[in-house]
Amino acid sequence: MHDVYYAGPNSYIYGLIHTIMNKEETLYLPIKQVYFDEIVAGTKKAEYREIKEGITANRYLQKDENGKYVLNPEVTESGKEYFIDDYNNGNFPFMPKKYKYLALAVGYAKERDTAIVEVTGYSFEPHLIRCNLYAFWTIVYHLGEVIEVHRK
Repeated sequence: MHDVYYAGPNSYIYGLIHTIMNKEETLYLPIKQVYFDEIVAGTKKAEYREIKEGITANRYLQKDENGKYVLNPEVTESGKEYFIDDYNNGNFPFMPKKYKYLALAVGYAKERDTAIVEVTGYSFEPHLIRCNLYAFWTIVYHLGEVIEVHRK
């Protein structure tokens, strides 16, 4: 089990207490072979994914009991409405799901390389900032130990 610690705007780190994998704590991601090989070799220490309204936001962000994305109280104002593309002075306004592992798979073929990699933290990066009001956001999963690798 990991505790999550706020490490400043747009950054969080995990404190490792005990490791037990389960489906809710593991995010499945298809990945290109070149990036897979770099992660397994330990030369790529982060995986980047764009957050878009809908399917990807639903995979990467926490939701409350009403189906709304959970706001980060450290960087948002109570009572104000926020959207996925809000720049919010460079602070992503929502909380990520607390994945502890990435299940990586090369492409979509039945026979493919796969790996389980520990997530040690995550951060958010804004891109294509418009008028200091809107941005495309990327979630960055910071990678730790490669737990398991299966080659096709």
